[in-house]
Amino acid sequence: MSASSTHSHPTAAPTGITGWPRAALLSLSDKTGAAEFAAALAAGGTQILASGGTAAHLTKAGVKVTPVEDWTGFGEMLGGRVKTLHPHVHAPILARRGSEVSSKGLVPLDLVAVTLYPFEERGRSLDDAGMIEEIDIGGVALLRGAAKNHDGVIVIHDPTQYAEVAEALSRGVTPEDRRRWALGAFTRTARYDAAIASELARRLSGADEPPAMQALVLERARTLRYGENPHQTAALYVRSGSAGAVASHREVKELSYNNLLDLDAAVMLAGRFQRPACVIVKHNQPCGAACADTLVEAYTRALAADPLSAFGGIVAVNRPLDAATAAEIAKLFVECVAFPSISPEADALLAAKKNVRLVKLTAADLAQADEWQLKPVGPWVLAQRDGSGAKPPWRVVTKRAPSADEMSALMFAWQVADAARSNAIVLARGEGLIGLGSGQTSRVDAVDVALMKAKRASHDVHGSVLASDGFFPFPDGVTHAAEAGVTAIVQPGGSVKDAEVIAEADRLGVAMVFTDRRVFRH
Repeated sequence: MSASSTHSHPTAAPTGITGWPRAALLSLSDKTGAAEFAAALAAGGTQILASGGTAAHLTKAGVKVTPVEDWTGFGEMLGGRVKTLHPHVHAPILARRGSEVSSKGLVPLDLVAVTLYPFEERGRSLDDAGMIEEIDIGGVALLRGAAKNHDGVIVIHDPTQYAEVAEALSRGVTPEDRRRWALGAFTRTARYDAAIASELARRLSGADEPPAMQALVLERARTLRYGENPHQTAALYVRSGSAGAVASHREVKELSYNNLLDLDAAVMLAGRFQRPACVIVKHNQPCGAACADTLVEAYTRALAADPLSAFGGIVAVNRPLDAATAAEIAKLFVECVAFPSISPEADALLAAKKNVRLVKLTAADLAQADEWQLKPVGPWVLAQRDGSGAKPPWRVVTKRAPSADEMSALMFAWQVADAARSNAIVLARGEGLIGLGSGQTSRVDAVDVALMKAKRASHDVHGSVLASDGFFPFPDGVTHAAEAGVTAIVQPGGSVKDAEVIAEADRLGVAMVFTDRRVFRH
């Protein structure tokens, strides 16, 4: 049975409407907005074809529909696994408009709208048999066929495109429109295949074993003013299908890559703390961090950590930004301020600051859903994640245990050390950073830099605590810290000279705790 023998050609478009599809095929898992879009197509003179569930949905909505099985002369097979995989479907999509359409007697399918089975949402939660049934075959074939022949076929892969396509049909579809929609369709099928491959790889691997492959599809979210340097053209990309652009509250000038890097560092560290917290980051390093009973006090303490470095930095808070805190921030030149929300009064105060970007951003917004963190390393990519086991408990290794106040300060300092660049040494008093030595090539140098910065900012180091992101290879770092007034230290341990380091701490009366976990961040 030929396609032409199953139905008549679509009727002519109503007066004043030109260029609308002669026939359109809809095969939709997500039927959001489908009835309204199909009705608009029908009003433009388009004959509507639809597969099983979509045909029933449109018919119920009052849209005249030709079921695919009537078009092809064959019903669904294999429990619905085969619905649209038929020459009478794919030939009208793939035929070159003009000679091939007319010579074969085909009614062209000028528009194809497909939403795929929700494998990304459901596949992981199902057993093997259920997962397999969530793999769409016919839908992917339709999208690829329509996208391949986009010179003559409009392809839609997401309900959010309906309004855009309807508007384009009303004004006249351009070649650029068609290519953009084709690109979106191929990106969708690439992301879909990547999700399937990644899930199969996960099931083949052990619980903590890196999967055999990592499939990643990226799409441009926004352009940037420049990359790491002004002469470098750059753009920001996100995982295809995930949230796109940064939710800028007020972006008076375009964010740069360096701004985004610092925003990530500041917001993620602020999000570690339960109490009101403020973090100031400069060149991807926390130069200020504090917790307090109020946000304005947290900001004041964070700024006091290293006022010199804070100039031109990035400020992040983990509470709604209020007027009192905004008034203090407005006294300093900063590049960006990040917050979960902002009061109208705070917004008005910061609006007067020239070139200050305000960004609504939380640690939850930045958290990666993917279990494996990916880091490019030249031609390679590092995939890593924390082990599934519980974190080792901290253990006191010196004769003197830290006091309750010292332990609270050590826990705060450890969070900052975890966010700083190795080698990192953090000095803290209570829940406030007073000195940071990071990115150094030796541990004792990092101690000395942290002490130097504390002294420069007029902090009293006596009674402060120290956190080290890696072990002390020699006792000298402990000696320098204790002689300056540090009374308690937290570090991972694991050095061949641990016994000497502990003995030096005992000699100087310094309490020392081992975490048994290193937190390097390169």
